[in-house]
Amino acid sequence: MQIIKSIKPDAVFADELMQAWINDNSRIRVTDEQYQLAKAMQQAVLNHPETSKLVNHPTKAVEVSYYGIDEETGLEIRVRPDLEIQLSDDHRIGFDLKSASLGRFKQEMMETMIKREIINRDYHVSAAMYCDMAMLDQFFWLFVNKDENYHWVAIVEASPELLELGRLEYKKTLRDINNAMNTDLWPASITDTLTINLNDFESRKLEELQLEAA
Repeated sequence: MQIIKSIKPDAVFADELMQAWINDNSRIRVTDEQYQLAKAMQQAVLNHPETSKLVNHPTKAVEVSYYGIDEETGLEIRVRPDLEIQLSDDHRIGFDLKSASLGRFKQEMMETMIKREIINRDYHVSAAMYCDMAMLDQFFWLFVNKDENYHWVAIVEASPELLELGRLEYKKTLRDINNAMNTDLWPASITDTLTINLNDFESRKLEELQLEAA
């Protein structure tokens, strides 16, 4: 290597390129396992009779950015739906592709678990922002189960009520952010001492154990 460098100082060797790639912290490296999982999930979407039509729709647009100003707070907002489709002159629908790991749940629990994914991860909040900023008439999620060898697909529509909940939540968040910026007070998520109570199931379990111990 040194001999070649002495003759051609700008020569680059394969191990140097590999080391530079390893040292480049600006990139997120994808393992072979992650790549194979992504390809399998992609194939599940393409094999599905409905989602394959959506991702290959002739009027589709992918990851278009929209910018705007919140009228109440003046804060700048940017959204980027994964996919949008122009169905007609006055009807546009948007989609977000989401992964989930729900293979361990029974089929009758799927709707409940998907709803929990949406609420817990604030997917309805971003969906409302997408609809408002990109002027979408409907919004859907394309859920792909990522458990190995079980990559089913579910198309889930956001109801008007769910979108309204998300809208009110993101509006409140913008007000909170604006207030914090104006006052330079950024409160912690929890500011008071918590008391953890039992839910109905846990209360019944407590009663059963108390009777058993009596």
